[in-house]
Amino acid sequence: AMSSLLSARLAQERKDWRKDHPHGFIAKPLVQKDKNGDSVTDMTVWNCSIPGKAGTAWEGGAYPITLTFGKDYPAKPPRVAFPPGFFHPNVYPTGKVCLSILNEEK
Repeated sequence: AMSSLLSARLAQERKDWRKDHPHGFIAKPLVQKDKNGDSVTDMTVWNCSIPGKAGTAWEGGAYPITLTFGKDYPAKPPRVAFPPGFFHPNVYPTGKVCLSILNEEK
């Protein structure tokens, strides 16, 4: 179960994001159906989309990522992943992002 501290922090971040965020960017907590068919929101997993920058080869693209917030957030960053098989020089075949700031081993 999610701690109340983590829950409150993510709820506040969601509220702040909805109020103000960069144009074209999307970040939404995961919504799934439970066994009764009711919608359940998982605040620890966010489906996001980053727009390609205007004036570049990526313009018009939308780049999907998933943020997974662990129990140690915000002391530790969320896990960031593209869909498996997403091709980019800084993305492993698993979808994990190759970026030192996100390296959990440090």
